[in-house]
Amino acid sequence: MRVNITFCLCPGFPLFCISSALEVLRHANRFTEEPVYSWSFLCEDDKPIQSNDGLWIVPDTKIKNARSPDMVFVIAGFDPAELKVPNMQSWLLGQATAGCTVGGISNGAFLLAQAKLLDGYAATVHWEDFAAFCVLYPNVLSRYKRFLIDRDRLTCSGGTSTLDLFIEIIRKDLGNELSILVSRQMLLQEYTNTDFGEQESVFDGSHHFSFHVQRALSLIDAGSEQLLNVSDLAAEVGLGRRQLLRLFRRETGKTPIEILIQRRLERALSLVLHSHLPLAIVASSVGFCSQSHLTSAYRKYYGTTPAAHRRSHQYEG
Repeated sequence: MRVNITFCLCPGFPLFCISSALEVLRHANRFTEEPVYSWSFLCEDDKPIQSNDGLWIVPDTKIKNARSPDMVFVIAGFDPAELKVPNMQSWLLGQATAGCTVGGISNGAFLLAQAKLLDGYAATVHWEDFAAFCVLYPNVLSRYKRFLIDRDRLTCSGGTSTLDLFIEIIRKDLGNELSILVSRQMLLQEYTNTDFGEQESVFDGSHHFSFHVQRALSLIDAGSEQLLNVSDLAAEVGLGRRQLLRLFRRETGKTPIEILIQRRLERALSLVLHSHLPLAIVASSVGFCSQSHLTSAYRKYYGTTPAAHRRSHQYEG
């Protein structure tokens, strides 16, 4: 078995993401009789490209000469909606049409969505830009998750979720035992497989929560724009209302409603800073009943109003 992976790097790509992916693949190769994974790098202008912390990577070949891989991942960092990479997107379209598995790491899914390669697929991006992603690409089934695998589309939110995704890739390719071996070699928490549809991880990476609290947090993440009833939430996770509230206070220091408001405000922050949407639309899109309700909650949480925060961010930019 041989798997060739191409990483498409965008300017300012997060170095941790590419190093995490490569370390998982490198260790997987160490534990197989013959190396399974090989990889290469591409970028838009075929020239050396700099990561977000200053390291330069030299692409292996020009886009027009690149061979078709088995898998391709786009890695992008901040301000992904502003990136213009027509050559890369054209090449990605060709690979997807040919049946290649396509993925996005951190904000790489923005580039895939721009090329309409995620329409009808579940996908995720970095939490800071998640709300903007939802609004910009309504045809994508955006999910507030660490990583997602939907048929031949793979996305993760960046950071340590890159490790999670690539451990899952080698588990599917090479089996559970080898994925656990790689996890132990990298001093990671022992990897245990869960069926993707039942994945219980929460987006913020808080693995220390009990099953019931983690499940409730996932439900909050998935439906933060909707009205939430704590009794119904408790029933969904198999607990009584008081029992769920007690667990939340003990494990998170907050109530489910407080966390729901926090999630809404995090998404509002992303839209305030990374979109030009009117604040009334921002408010309704993240679950607040009015712009004034958003403004009140935003000021209390961030110490400024959405309008003032947007103005200061634009001035700094």
